[in-house]
Amino acid sequence: MFSQAVSEPLSVIPTPNLCLVGTLETWSLQDIILWANESHRTGMLRIGMGLEAGVVFFKEGDVFRVEWGKLNGEQALMALLGVHSGSFSLMQRDPPMAVPNIHRPTAELMLQLAVGQDERTRGAA
Repeated sequence: MFSQAVSEPLSVIPTPNLCLVGTLETWSLQDIILWANESHRTGMLRIGMGLEAGVVFFKEGDVFRVEWGKLNGEQALMALLGVHSGSFSLMQRDPPMAVPNIHRPTAELMLQLAVGQDERTRGAA
């Protein structure tokens, strides 16, 4: 019976939606985004902070839509990158048909946001 199940083609074995769950204290949002980008993931990342939640959509590794409360796009991503506690769940699945609000490659976007954050930190010192 076991050999019969193993010999079946992989296409008949259903593939569930994969999910990675953790805390931002363990994995920073920046690390998750860079990992998803490097591994060309498609899916939805939900960031939970108490009753609030933000969401980041990926398509083949690129961030294409971000929402958090009234913020969206790069503003929402910048705000979410400032959150260092809370939980996350990354669901690997086709994202909903959503209009992109991020229009730059993820690597360029993350670099630009890091530079902006560094300049704000230096200005505050």
